[in-house]
Amino acid sequence: MTEGAGSTATEACAEHVPNRKECQILSAARTQFLEQGFADTSMDAIARAAGVSKATLYAYFPSKEALFRNLIEIECSQKCTDVPEPDFGAGVEQALRELCGHFVARFLTKEWAAFFQAVSSERWRYPELCHLYFNSGKQNVLDLVSNYLEEAKARGLLAIDDAQMAAEHLLHLTVSDLPMRVALGLDLRSEAEYQRVMESGLAVFLKAYKA
Repeated sequence: MTEGAGSTATEACAEHVPNRKECQILSAARTQFLEQGFADTSMDAIARAAGVSKATLYAYFPSKEALFRNLIEIECSQKCTDVPEPDFGAGVEQALRELCGHFVARFLTKEWAAFFQAVSSERWRYPELCHLYFNSGKQNVLDLVSNYLEEAKARGLLAIDDAQMAAEHLLHLTVSDLPMRVALGLDLRSEAEYQRVMESGLAVFLKAYKA
């Protein structure tokens, strides 16, 4: 399930930030934050890792918080950029299986999980960054999934009244406790077990919403 789960951090940055120097800084900062943590990473260290002067660094990002905020926004956007296109030709169950498998794979990807933990570890000192991650990331995903469900409804495959609520149901049922385990740094269940949980959750969802 984790194979092909996402592009590297550098590729993700380049996709969302066309300016090469800015992308260079963001990629270096991301590595520093993951290795040292947000609080223990200095702007001096980021400038050295990026191979730029502090003046150049501050020209792009006036503070460490602003830099981290940019990384969060990229992460939230990138989470939805390589989602498989809905193919309802093989049936709604298979289409939703591929969709949910994408998000389960995200949490099972070490690099993505590490960034998620880096954000959650700052919840007491920088709660606004956690709010940004939660609100932007959640809304991006909900919008994408609800669009899938609206298309399935238009094809007569699902019977839903509130696509956003149905999207929340689908994600909670199929992703289960995976985000919480990642955030808390707990041992994850096996990939096979998460596959079983996802299949079970998908069956429950279809029992409730399938037309």
